[in-house]
Amino acid sequence: MSGPPFHVSHILFDVDGTLVDFYSVLTAALQVTAEFTSEVTGTLVTSAQLRSARELVYAEPDWRRRTLREVRDESLRRVLAAAGQSESSVWFRVSEAYYETRDGTMLPHAETDEVLVELKRRMFTLIAGTNGNAPFGRYQFTALFEVIHQADQVGASKPDAGFYHGALERAGARSESTVSVGDSVVNDVDGAVALGMSGIFLDRANAAPDIDVPRITTLRELPDLVELA
Repeated sequence: MSGPPFHVSHILFDVDGTLVDFYSVLTAALQVTAEFTSEVTGTLVTSAQLRSARELVYAEPDWRRRTLREVRDESLRRVLAAAGQSESSVWFRVSEAYYETRDGTMLPHAETDEVLVELKRRMFTLIAGTNGNAPFGRYQFTALFEVIHQADQVGASKPDAGFYHGALERAGARSESTVSVGDSVVNDVDGAVALGMSGIFLDRANAAPDIDVPRITTLRELPDLVELA
């Protein structure tokens, strides 16, 4: 990305896919869970089935108001029931297999710590804002954030305006002096810009070089794009 820097005091970071390598870990967790579910049910269960089941549950209006953990667990119950297994003890073991694999292997991207440390050194106020529910406190960089704003805990999720308003209020930030950084144009750029914030799209795969929004392909580009307001 080229052009003048953003003059801001606050930087709102997405977490999953932006600060931590969520998606490769999710793939691994679903594979482990599919293999374990196949074993306990005696039928073939695939990662694709687990993904589809979760999306089907989340698409139901009543479930969209529930936590992500509740949605995931309900999807696992339905997969097990379809395979003829309805014992709660089996569902618990399958659920634990998923979360132990996901949470036990999720790591920050290679550049995350160095970039956050540099931005903190330059006196930016850092905010973490996520729709995800992975445990945030396990990362060393947690201490660098003024606010950790998680959708499950605040009752609103990106790109809803209420999510952003809550994050800004908690951090004592103004929209015009805050930039949102993340790997989703809809959630992390469009939703933020609609409220008067700036937005930067993190396109790690360099999949959208011609997109008409501010774009970077690594967090290492970010410090050169911001100046303290």
